Amino acid sequence: MTTIAEAFERVNREKFVRKEDGSLIPQISSDDAIRASLELLDVQNGQRVLEIGTGSGYSTALLASLAGSNGRVVSVDVEPELTARARQMFKKQNIHHVQFETQDGRKGWEADAPYDRIVAWTTPDQLPEAWKHQLKEGGWIVSPFQVLPIADTNVVVRLIKVNGELKADDVIPGSFIAMTEKTPEKFFGASIHAHWAGEGENPWWVSSSWMKKSFDSNWVNRFLHLNPATPPFPEVGDDLRAYLLAISPDGLTTANHPEHGSFIGYSSQAGFALISLSHHRLLATDQRHTNVLISWRESWQRQKRPSYSRIQAHVIGNQVRVELKNSDGKSS
Repeated sequence: MTTIAEAFERVNREKFVRKEDGSLIPQISSDDAIRASLELLDVQNGQRVLEIGTGSGYSTALLASLAGSNGRVVSVDVEPELTARARQMFKKQNIHHVQFETQDGRKGWEADAPYDRIVAWTTPDQLPEAWKHQLKEGGWIVSPFQVLPIADTNVVVRLIKVNGELKADDVIPGSFIAMTEKTPEKFFGASIHAHWAGEGENPWWVSSSWMKKSFDSNWVNRFLHLNPATPPFPEVGDDLRAYLLAISPDGLTTANHPEHGSFIGYSSQAGFALISLSHHRLLATDQRHTNVLISWRESWQRQKRPSYSRIQAHVIGNQVRVELKNSDGKSS
């Protein structure tokens, strides 16, 4: 049986991610993101795997190594150039237990179902019914899902088929591009789900449920031109992100600033207090909004600083949502 570490050692990444002219193809996920999802997927030798999103073919090669020659990998991508490229590359390398199909990934690939594992490297707008039907009883799905109706609230979730239904299991941080039904003209990040956004040389976006009502140019102007301050606590936004996704407080806001990067925090029509996800920066209009952010952080501390291991995912209809577990591991 091949381990994930051995698969990464055996597969030459450069052969897959570069075009003939030496340039990188755009459909590349980071090794860390791929590794995290593969660890959650736990492919066993001899299993049948459905991959949603062929991309460079690199992740396909890793899956083929994990499944072994007595297993099977079916890789589906909406872009015919990618599946044709991968098909040719794998033929040259004499890897024969992999096949490539061109189709909207939300439809899966019925012809070779059922599958022991399904993994997606792109984010569906809802949980595809086809995936459930094409998964074996006891099989696993690992896929990113948007868990709140605001931008940049994706996580990667493992689902297990139990008595014909999908039950959510572990949750890890992670996000991939949005799934489309045809070849995209451009690749969309979190901005596709943002309520307010600007393009150009310095794109920006902000997203909160209250922003559905109307656009406020004065609010945006303050967001774009306010200088960052030092936050009133030592943590960065990534530390609190899992907790905030789970409790989904009123006014929860995500944002991307053209100069200062990604933020999470609280906002209202009157202002905002947003903390950088990765740097010690605060964008805040006033103390009232900052106090709300401080109260969220204090609540997070009282709950013993929960991270992703304390989040429980649930399938609700065709959506995936998350909530906080109690300290004993049960959903609150």
